[in-house]
Amino acid sequence: MKCLDLHSNKKKNLATRLPSYEPVSVLVRFVIISIIAVLVLHFISYVTHIPAQEDIKIPLVIYVVVIVAFNVAAELQIVLDNILERFLPIPKKIKLRLFLQISVGILFMVFAHRIIMYFIDPKLGIGESRSGVIMGMVTGLVFVQMVGNSLTIARFTQKWLDSQEQIAEMKREKLRMDYNSLQDQLNPHFLFNNLSVLKSLIIYDPDVAVEFTENFTDVYRYVLQSKDKRLVKLGEELDFMKAYCALHKERLGEGINVESLVPGNVFDKEIAPLTGQLLIENAIKHNITSREAPLIIKVYVEDDYLVVANSLNRREASYSTKTGLKNLVRRYEILTEREMVVQYDENRFEVKVPLL
Repeated sequence: MKCLDLHSNKKKNLATRLPSYEPVSVLVRFVIISIIAVLVLHFISYVTHIPAQEDIKIPLVIYVVVIVAFNVAAELQIVLDNILERFLPIPKKIKLRLFLQISVGILFMVFAHRIIMYFIDPKLGIGESRSGVIMGMVTGLVFVQMVGNSLTIARFTQKWLDSQEQIAEMKREKLRMDYNSLQDQLNPHFLFNNLSVLKSLIIYDPDVAVEFTENFTDVYRYVLQSKDKRLVKLGEELDFMKAYCALHKERLGEGINVESLVPGNVFDKEIAPLTGQLLIENAIKHNITSREAPLIIKVYVEDDYLVVANSLNRREASYSTKTGLKNLVRRYEILTEREMVVQYDENRFEVKVPLL
């Protein structure tokens, strides 16, 4: 089977990328962290008056130790960020992600702090100023951790903003799809065909006319009731599809055969409203429906996907609002990371929609 590619390209924002290990990026990080380390060391020296005598300078080895410790703490945090992004990508399991990142970050800080104090204590003889030095180093390491996590924070913020934008876009798309779906059902062909059928039934078979009217009413009621919903129960969508198909069955007779094989244990799964209507309508719109070449549509569930498959016998011209499958794919891109599958061959067209 051929697959129909209807998925849009997703642009990557710089803020959502993981820290780079390219030489230039590593060098820039090293320079920034080193400058912070030196400034922290001088600030502590200024506040605590260590070394006590002005003619005594801070030993070079202390500079090296502080710079290396700060950079190791920052890089370990970045390595942790890369590992966690692979197994716990933002924003999934964000509470566990933050707990692990903060907890391990504190361990990195304690380790770096111990190393620094191990070298500083005997070299500078901090004595009574020990608490001030400790507080200064802890503050400096916390700041370095924040710098190391800056891309994580930016990525989290960007994804949160993206999610808000997606929700807003989904609402706009929902309104457009509802309008287009209602417009499809209210187009002159649909109304004329169904009203003509209803007129004939009223004259020749009043009992069937009542049932036809109920299905006709159910279709429009469902469209109006679902316009404010992101998701509906699969069972509700199947009831709507049954009413919708009944209208076409009454008009097309043996030209269409719809078979639903969905087990009741998945009725509580959720689906975007009007998904089934769009797929059924798409099949009817683009294929020949006659007694000699009936359109066969099968609806079933496979691997947690709702599958709508139809025989393929394309008609030369058909009415279309050109919203169809592309809009449906875009809608599911917002609802879930599981992709819709659209595939076909010479005899069969099949769409698989993820159940949520």
